[in-house]
Amino acid sequence: MATPQPRPGFDLSRMSTATKILLGGSLLYLIDSFLPWNRICFAGFCASANLWNGVGFIAALLAILILIMELLDVANVEVNIGDARSRAMIEAGLAGGVLLFTILKVIIDSEALSFGAWIGIILALVIAYGGYLRWTEAKVMAPPPGPSTTGGFTA
Repeated sequence: MATPQPRPGFDLSRMSTATKILLGGSLLYLIDSFLPWNRICFAGFCASANLWNGVGFIAALLAILILIMELLDVANVEVNIGDARSRAMIEAGLAGGVLLFTILKVIIDSEALSFGAWIGIILALVIAYGGYLRWTEAKVMAPPPGPSTTGGFTA
């Protein structure tokens, strides 16, 4: 009788903490980007704007890039762009960019903030923390093999 082979599937326990935070945070941030971030009412007429209005679209695009990078990593898709360390550093930078552009969006449009902006700030902080964890993971990864920086001759 043959031993049953384990089925390939989605195993949450194999993902790092940074992956879980970045994947979940960027997905929720993307959903939040469509909620009202600014709301103004005048004479019985109300208008609202979401994150995609103004400078916030940059933060939304960065969150989409993080989401794509994490989904490719979870799906074990081979991406031949740089090494794992450089991809981790890029992703950490993208997470910092999400926080930066979220803060800029809130400062620029601060006169009529709505609940979506407050949720977005919290989620941007979560993504930035995930980026920090990814950055610390990249720091402990072995640097890619390359020319020696010690000087002298090599055999």
